Amino acid sequence: MRRRRRALGWSLGQLARRADTSSATLSRYESGWTRFEIGTLEKLAAALRCELRVELNPLRVQHTRNITRARAVRQLGRLFWDYKLTGKDLKDRQDWVVERVLEFGQLNDIVLLQKLFGRRGFLDSVSAASRLSKRTAAFWSAMLKKEGMTCTRRFSRPKAWNS
Repeated sequence: MRRRRRALGWSLGQLARRADTSSATLSRYESGWTRFEIGTLEKLAAALRCELRVELNPLRVQHTRNITRARAVRQLGRLFWDYKLTGKDLKDRQDWVVERVLEFGQLNDIVLLQKLFGRRGFLDSVSAASRLSKRTAAFWSAMLKKEGMTCTRRFSRPKAWNS
């Protein structure tokens, strides 16, 4: 996307106006953000005069048996742009870490947390999550239901993150 935008000689702001989106959204997309909205992608493709193709490719999930806290901090640190994540946080603030990963992480991050906390520990933290967006909360509520669990707290995104 960045190459095409630059080839057309446009700034982020110029493309944002043409695609009816924000420069911040474009910056995230160009920096590797993977939570795309299909409607936004369609507008970007049209503005860039490109064809939009969506592909489904298998993920390469790491199958390491033992996950150390140090490795988890290295992998998950990118999701904590406003806070320096530590191994102590993984122990003392597990629910908060899980909420952040549910909201902004990828499948490999979920797998890592399940290995680090154990499947039941991870699902218990998901069940206790209370600071998720409506979309994320709905998805994980459905996942918990499939696991035979229910949410123990009402989701409420307006609540501030505990940073």
